Amino acid sequence: MTQFTPKKYQQDPANQGGVLDSVEACFKAFHTFGRASLAFTAVTEDLWGQSLRYTPLAGFAPDMPYFCLRVPTGGGKTWLAAKSLQLVNTHLLRVPHSVVLWLVPSKPIREQTLRGLKDRYHPLNAALREAGSVTVLDLTEAKGLTRATLDTSTVVIVATRQAFQVEDEESRKVYESSGALMHHFENLTATQRQGLLQDGDTVPSSLANVLRLRRPFVVVDEAHNNRTELAFDMLARFNPSGIMELTATPDMERTPSNVLHSVSASQLKAEQMIKLPVVLETEPNWQQCLSDAIARRNALQKLADDEQRQGATYLRPIVLIQSEPRREGLDKLDFERVRQELLTNHSIPADEIIVATSDEKGLEAVDAKYPRGISDPACPVKFVITQKALAEGWDWRDRH
Repeated sequence: MTQFTPKKYQQDPANQGGVLDSVEACFKAFHTFGRASLAFTAVTEDLWGQSLRYTPLAGFAPDMPYFCLRVPTGGGKTWLAAKSLQLVNTHLLRVPHSVVLWLVPSKPIREQTLRGLKDRYHPLNAALREAGSVTVLDLTEAKGLTRATLDTSTVVIVATRQAFQVEDEESRKVYESSGALMHHFENLTATQRQGLLQDGDTVPSSLANVLRLRRPFVVVDEAHNNRTELAFDMLARFNPSGIMELTATPDMERTPSNVLHSVSASQLKAEQMIKLPVVLETEPNWQQCLSDAIARRNALQKLADDEQRQGATYLRPIVLIQSEPRREGLDKLDFERVRQELLTNHSIPADEIIVATSDEKGLEAVDAKYPRGISDPACPVKFVITQKALAEGWDWRDRH
């Protein structure tokens, strides 16, 4: 694995100017002041010369740390979250091991995050291991979680927020008794048992209650997708020890985020995190917009072919198209309509188009067929139609 060196906006101990430096200062202040609100205002005053107002969350412990890191897309939010876990253990919880509930907005982002956190050659895994022994699980694996694993490693459970909604039939298993988890509830004190979630008159031996016993630290990735009353009610069920949000667009009106640290786009550019030129054009006619995109792709392909003949590596430009979700009874530019436009009016071969949505698994099929996935020279795909990949921070590099 290539050694990853933090950018100055991510960590700059000499000047205390990085995101992680702010997180460490905040965690230390929580112990100094004892109250989240006092700690937050004091730290922001020290960091920025102006104390920021702290908004507590109703239904949570008043001393629970709750803050947000505002980082633009491409700024390494996932890496910052992974790197923060060592700070959680050392400076906030002051324990050798903890439980972390890592929430993401969608299944594709969940799979992408799990791959990076589990891969020992990935920078995300290296950042995690600074917290010591770490076990990364998906929700299915967590339903067989043992007390020994919890006692000997920091356990990171990666899941979508939707996976914990009681209203969903499949998700209700998180709140139901499981024989595999019964040993977690042996020899509990009356106070501990009284604090658990109940199902009628019984206390289920559920994963939800295991989490409630352990008071997980919660990481909310792409937090702008998670700011509803229902979402906060769901988090409150686990009695978290702290909540850290990461997003490029924090909510500052409905339920204002406590933004501890903001990274600007200029900081990313100064650190060369934005390496390619961004050319933005607007075209109100969607068919003309699509036609322009096809022409631009073809022009880029000619340049790539010319460079390859001169010895450059293989490169195939790909058009990423965001379609609208289907809505019954409404005329929408859904993926099928966009695909038909490509097939019928532009004569694009069917094998050059794939659809990547929660229901259409085009990328998974490509990964299964070609050794290098979509970047394989034998792969014909030139157009990928999505629905929410751009809004959710989908990392195209993770497909290679």
